[in-house]
Amino acid sequence: MKRIISALLFCLTLFSTPLIQSEEVGFKSIFDGKTLKGWDGNTDFWSVKDGAITGITSTEMPTKGNTFIVWREGQLSDFELRLQFRIKGGNSGIQYRSKEVSKWVMSGYQADFDGAGAWTGTLYEERGRGVLAKRGNKVEITKTGEKKTIGRTSTEQEILAAVNKEDWNDYTIIAKGNHLIQIINDKVTIDVVDKQDARAAHKGLLGLQLHAGPPMSVQFKNIRLKQLPLKKKVAFMAGPRSHGYGSHEHYAGSMILANAIRESMPGYAVEVFQNGWPEDSAAFNDADCIVMYCDGGGRHPANRNLDQIDKLAKRGVGVVCIHYGVEVPKGNSGDRFLDWIGGYFETNWSVNPHWSAKFDRFPEHPITNGVQPFEINDEWYYHMRFRNKMAGVTPILSALPPKSTLSRPDGAHSGNPHVRASVAAGNIQHLAWAAERPDGGRGFGFTGGHNHWNWGDDNFRKIVLNAIIWCSKGTVPSGGVEDAKVTYDQLERNQDFDQPGNFNKLDVIRKFNLSLGEAAKSSSPKPLYRSKLITSETPNHATPITVNIKGRKQLVLVVEDGGNGYGCDWANWENPIIKGEDWEQSLTDLKWKFASSEWGNVHINKNAAGQAMRSKGRLIETGIGTHSNSTIIYDLPEGALSFEAIGALDEGGTKQLDGKATSVIFAVYDAVSSQPPTSGLERHPDLAVKGLDVGDGMVATLAASEPQLYSLTNLDIDHRGRVWVCEVMNYRKHANRRPEGDRILILEDSDNDGVMDKQTVFYQGRDVDSAMGICVLGNRIIVSATPKVIVFTDDDGDDKPDSKTILFDKTGQPQHDHSVHSFIFGPDGKLYWNFGNTGKAVRDAEGTIVTDLTGNEVIDNGKPYYGGMIFRCDIDGSNFEVLAHNFRNNYEVAVDSYGRLWQSDNDDDGNKGVRINYILEYGNYGYRDELTGAGWRAERTGMSDKIPIKHWHLNDPGVIPNLLQTGAGSPTGITIYEGNLLPNRLHNEVIHCDAGPNIVRAYPANKSGAGFTATIDNIVEGIDKWFRPADVCVAPDGSLYVTDWYDPGVGGHNMQDLERGRLFRIAPPGIKYDFPQLDLTSLDGALEGLKSPNLSTRYMAWTKLHQSGDQAESILLQLYRTGDSRERARALWLLAKIDGKAQQYVTLAAQDRDEEIRATSLRIARQTGVDLLTIIRRLKDDESPQVRREALVALRFLGTGEAHELWAHFASKHDGKDRWYLEALGIGADLHWEGRFSAWLKLIGDQWNTPAGRDIIWRSRSTKAPDLLASILLDKSTNEDEHPRYLRAFDYHQGPAKDAALEKILLGM
Repeated sequence: MKRIISALLFCLTLFSTPLIQSEEVGFKSIFDGKTLKGWDGNTDFWSVKDGAITGITSTEMPTKGNTFIVWREGQLSDFELRLQFRIKGGNSGIQYRSKEVSKWVMSGYQADFDGAGAWTGTLYEERGRGVLAKRGNKVEITKTGEKKTIGRTSTEQEILAAVNKEDWNDYTIIAKGNHLIQIINDKVTIDVVDKQDARAAHKGLLGLQLHAGPPMSVQFKNIRLKQLPLKKKVAFMAGPRSHGYGSHEHYAGSMILANAIRESMPGYAVEVFQNGWPEDSAAFNDADCIVMYCDGGGRHPANRNLDQIDKLAKRGVGVVCIHYGVEVPKGNSGDRFLDWIGGYFETNWSVNPHWSAKFDRFPEHPITNGVQPFEINDEWYYHMRFRNKMAGVTPILSALPPKSTLSRPDGAHSGNPHVRASVAAGNIQHLAWAAERPDGGRGFGFTGGHNHWNWGDDNFRKIVLNAIIWCSKGTVPSGGVEDAKVTYDQLERNQDFDQPGNFNKLDVIRKFNLSLGEAAKSSSPKPLYRSKLITSETPNHATPITVNIKGRKQLVLVVEDGGNGYGCDWANWENPIIKGEDWEQSLTDLKWKFASSEWGNVHINKNAAGQAMRSKGRLIETGIGTHSNSTIIYDLPEGALSFEAIGALDEGGTKQLDGKATSVIFAVYDAVSSQPPTSGLERHPDLAVKGLDVGDGMVATLAASEPQLYSLTNLDIDHRGRVWVCEVMNYRKHANRRPEGDRILILEDSDNDGVMDKQTVFYQGRDVDSAMGICVLGNRIIVSATPKVIVFTDDDGDDKPDSKTILFDKTGQPQHDHSVHSFIFGPDGKLYWNFGNTGKAVRDAEGTIVTDLTGNEVIDNGKPYYGGMIFRCDIDGSNFEVLAHNFRNNYEVAVDSYGRLWQSDNDDDGNKGVRINYILEYGNYGYRDELTGAGWRAERTGMSDKIPIKHWHLNDPGVIPNLLQTGAGSPTGITIYEGNLLPNRLHNEVIHCDAGPNIVRAYPANKSGAGFTATIDNIVEGIDKWFRPADVCVAPDGSLYVTDWYDPGVGGHNMQDLERGRLFRIAPPGIKYDFPQLDLTSLDGALEGLKSPNLSTRYMAWTKLHQSGDQAESILLQLYRTGDSRERARALWLLAKIDGKAQQYVTLAAQDRDEEIRATSLRIARQTGVDLLTIIRRLKDDESPQVRREALVALRFLGTGEAHELWAHFASKHDGKDRWYLEALGIGADLHWEGRFSAWLKLIGDQWNTPAGRDIIWRSRSTKAPDLLASILLDKSTNEDEHPRYLRAFDYHQGPAKDAALEKILLGM
């Protein structure tokens, strides 16, 4: 049985656990059973007794420290050791791959055992890392030294039960590479993989231990060793330090390559000798390849060791030389190099310029396996001295140097007539080459390697790794040596020089396109506490702070800028206290370790200006005053359990600019980044996700970033899941930064991980500079690049436009983000879009001002439209409608499946009046005074003292209320989430970006009368205050993609950073970017597409179904009957647009149980020519105010007597509380006030003086209203504080009726 299962032992994979020992084939005895021949130990303690090596200590003869007997006949690399041991009392062990630190004293791996059984089977590292693995465990030791238990080998009880106490036991040790296994009596006690390269031992001595302490005896016999064959051994000779930090880093570069071979080529042993030629002349004797990375010329270590290298080469050992290591003096050294590696750098023949070499063609050779075309800048030597006629030499990397590489005068390394003639003749130069020798030996020369950071390039590194394996006569994998990505963190290690104080890490990382690495990534700690945004609208201008700091070493207090770009962010840590179990101490009594403030200074008991701390009128006597951005660091006293304080705004800030400019966030950490803020590493894309706080149930993935792309504005996602983005660099003061123009990019994820791995430039040109909108409709792409709206068409599907037409021109102010924004495809097959208050007018392709369907010119002049507007038109721009107006900067509009519209609007910067709007079609949204066109600061009757109300003229009749006020911000892209991938709380909600406070939010809405209320649900918030979300879009799988402008500031058109930009995917954890492909070959496939959460997909499906007409009716009707509410609405829009079917389906929908479907029937009726009065009449008593609201909008253009009566009927249902319903009444009456109001008075009679009646009178523009307004003002029941409201209503009337009413008031007072 033992033979059968032992044969399985060497079939182990990395973490498989052997069951029992293997056969004795290949083992040799290393103890003769009689003498200590080959063994060396202190004979006071070590001898041979009973056929066993025996170690004994006694009371009379103790050992002062652990003493060892060392096997002197070789070292252990990969091996299997078998022996028997017996112990009485004390502790012992078997040292392997160890070092002798002094005579008979060892350090290294130890297979432990003891008399009591407490340590038996453990892996211990003597004089090192201590216990590496307790018995019974599988352990992985990480690169950083963390000991991770990843499984079990046996239970501790099973191992102890198998041990024969004070009797003979079998001990087997197997070491293969970094994999270590120990077995006692057929029980695997440990199974360890040691990945800590800096500490792991791959070769060393064997020894047996006698432990200091109480008297003991230990015996070893039947000691057999099997040296396991190594595939190959590579020895690196890394030269002494040379050029300075980051250049000619011989040891650091050798370690990068050595570790790559260790990790990627199982069975290869690697040894790196530092600081030149090793002192041990036998160091290279067992090598299959030697790698020389060192300074050359007369200093080359090879010059003094030519004969030794020659013997190795003649024995078949491969020789690899890197960079300066390819230069030796002409003559004996040069001739040897020609023999060993086929070529060398010869002075006055070769040159050493720095230049970018482009490699796009490679020979068929194992060294080029898996190498992709690449271009890289280095000190590429060329015009090397090669063997005559290149005998046995294969060029590996070749390129044509530019003439600029010979700009230096002639010199030993800089230029000579030979190289100048060669380059002038256009001769390709060889920068890396492989050579074969007649005796079968191999060599390789590589002239790159001056820039240490280039080892982070996968192809640069792969060429050399492949060459080392090939020169070792190993088999190069078909894809080349596949090592892990080398990070900046790894490249920093082992360098010979200290990093200079002015070294710019971020510049290096970006220049060489490096990843950061885990150590650098982990340098950004997470906050223990982080407040919400604190502004002058926060109660008491303050927030209480309590933080658990048990076990923490440091306390880091941070005040962050609120992101509004203003510098009035004075802040105080009021009464900051550290508490222990039975003590407390004020921070003001402790000395900080570090303190910084972006403005002013950090002060104890004073504010940032050194004055008394005050917050909202109260004096703060104890505290720390500062100003954002601020960091204060304390070392915590022992036993600290909690930190308490009040984070308070200081009046030094809140008394500036009416208090509107102060906004901060208080945060508490237990550590600071290991990188100083000035290093720039905190801006690296590898840290992008760590800079985000993502809502519950979701994670962020960095889908794309610099250096592949830069500042992103808007995006759209096509039916294939490809992300289209506007990349903007030519913005405002940087308008000519990129002469070839801004870009429209297509980003594609080919492996469904949510990361975009393919990038295509769809279009680049000056006509898309500062594009603020993109809409992908099949092969048509609408780009909003003020003053033009451009339609690109890709007829042949090659991702390049075949035609470019202008949809609208001379529309809006160029280079202004208050102008034209994205177009959106609606459920009705129409386009929806908007511009802000610099849009000014809409002009067609010929530059003529557009006239809308009501006959009004679309121009910002108050006749009737003001400011920002929302539009609807057909795909070709015809049938143009203005849907709402009088916004400031309504950045983008969103349309849901019912045809409802949602939008954000920015305030005049700094006034904390950003708003979210539900759009009542034809509504006035109050940015400017409807009567005068004046701004919101202009004095007027009834003016509120609250800025948001004042800002939007919300006290004026005829202004639509806001859905939500969100405070300070810079609102940008918006969408409706009609998917089901994200958490349920986000389904069917508005999702919106606000670049100011660095946030993407949802606004869960609830119906309230004819309108809505909404709350805020944060989806993604930037801990990194450069996160500037510009747009958000729903992908076909239901995930979100967010563009990040990424900039230190926002607003004021002050683009500060042009070298960064990000794209993020937001999805539940572990969800791949995968979805069914759209099938338009069948109506069923199109119907599935209509259900998609992605608008581009719905456009494709809508178009197919609409074009199919009657043929699609049955499947659309089935969806209408069985789908969810929004799917039913999508189907309804299409059904009603089948020729001749509108009346049928509008009538059907008007009777539906779902109020949203009934409301949608009215929207459809307005577009399809259906008899509106018939539908309105049917719905005049609908129980839903939402439906009645839509009926009132539908009445707007109907001026018949019946229309007046229906309006009066709807007016009679007003409850006097619902401002949304009141404004819907106004929209329904604005073109016909005399008829509408008369009908209402006739209906209501003398019962008009109710809260509802007063509302209608206040809103009315009828000539009959002023007299009633006068009656309300003279009514003693009217509260005096209501008078300004009714007096303001008079401003909306002119003529005799108004004059008479005012006279009536005067006479009645």
